[in-house]
Amino acid sequence: MPWTRPEQLLVLFTATAVIAGAAVLVTARRPTPSIRVFESPPSTELIIQVDGAVARPGLYRLVPGARAADAIVAAGGVTPAADLSLLNQARLLRDGERLTIPGRAARQPAQPAVDLNAADTAALEQLPGIGPVLARRIVAHRDRHGPFHRLEDLLAVEGIGPRLLARLREHVVIR
Repeated sequence: MPWTRPEQLLVLFTATAVIAGAAVLVTARRPTPSIRVFESPPSTELIIQVDGAVARPGLYRLVPGARAADAIVAAGGVTPAADLSLLNQARLLRDGERLTIPGRAARQPAQPAVDLNAADTAALEQLPGIGPVLARRIVAHRDRHGPFHRLEDLLAVEGIGPRLLARLREHVVIR
């Protein structure tokens, strides 16, 4: 004998209630994951590598809050070649940091300036930022348009911009 419409609905609602209840029980019994927070203990020391123009380069243990000047003292002070004007001695240090004490750059003898109106490609290639292609372009421009009258005339040469012109300024003359 077939089920009537009210009986079908009753079975459907009962089955739905049983499935929903089972789902609630399954999720309710599942343990919630615990959250653990790990905090590292505050460091009781900094380990800093000090090198460059110091008496004793190496690793040094310093107290938290130490500054660059403290690391220099720990390394036995600076050598006569040190240039402290390039270093912020008041800077706070961090654990694992490397502190390099800069030295004074050895003075190089000044190179004679290159005359843009007399130099060949080989001489022009000795200038900073000038390779064989730019050297040929400078000579070709000079041959086509005549001698340079001022340094800024180089800006008319393809490949020479304001930055390169600034680099060349102390290395060239125009006679």
